[in-house]
Amino acid sequence: MNLFVVKLSLCFLLFSKITFGQETLEYKLNIGDNLIITQVATQEIVQNMNGSKHEMLNNLECDFNLIVTAKTDSSYVINFSFKRLKIKTMSNIYGELMNVDTSTELKEGNFEAKMFAGLTNSVLKMEMLKTGKIVKITGTEAMIKKMVNKTGIEDEFTKELMFEAIKKEYGNESLSRSFEQMTYCYPEKKVSVGDQWTNNFSGNLIAKNTWTLKEINKSIILSGKSNISMNSQEESYVMKLKGTQETEIIANKKSGFPELITVTSNTQGTSITDQMGKLEIPTTIKSKTIYKTKKYVQ
Repeated sequence: MNLFVVKLSLCFLLFSKITFGQETLEYKLNIGDNLIITQVATQEIVQNMNGSKHEMLNNLECDFNLIVTAKTDSSYVINFSFKRLKIKTMSNIYGELMNVDTSTELKEGNFEAKMFAGLTNSVLKMEMLKTGKIVKITGTEAMIKKMVNKTGIEDEFTKELMFEAIKKEYGNESLSRSFEQMTYCYPEKKVSVGDQWTNNFSGNLIAKNTWTLKEINKSIILSGKSNISMNSQEESYVMKLKGTQETEIIANKKSGFPELITVTSNTQGTSITDQMGKLEIPTTIKSKTIYKTKKYVQ
């Protein structure tokens, strides 16, 4: 056989092995797709103050709904709405700090419950790339106004202050960056099992993520390892923490949408509050968050 033909055949076989072993990982959604996701999170916060420990436990449950309304070659337009929110915060020193459940009847005097009741059933619009990166979320101003009005406060100056405070957590930009932490996991190039790629999260949580394609058979299985930092600043309170985060994702092979996400993180640092004369308080936070897709309609 001609030596050139042998070399050409060998080159073709090697190229085929490389090419056909690679996969394009991305979201493959259709107009009308309807996803209901449940988020369950626990967060343990420990602050060491003068030899004593202040321990807080946050429990959160949240249901939200995504409906695909349009798509382009590179992105999707999605209607996004919160359906249920349940938050409970306990302190070993102060007892119950917050108890909100938007699915139950509002109790008179529960200020937080009234406010978060305005969060549910407001429809936001989200644009997401096929990698899961969030381009933008719009419509949060109307939602925040509803949250403020639900409290029953009539003083306009107080309402404006409250609007700006809520906007820090639930405004267009902050909500985009927060939600991206669930969706943004796919690379911009084809990959094979065992390959790695990187991306970054911004916002209140800054993360440098390294992703690995662990398996692709009936499902897409990814793992992520991240170096994270949190820098939360309020008028009288600053929290600066650094640590690590691990993420495991099981996604639907056909749609690319995660069916189960498990995120665990450990961070350490300091909290500074004006109430304690700018004293730096050693602080650790351990958290675990699980996302489950309850319904997928094609």
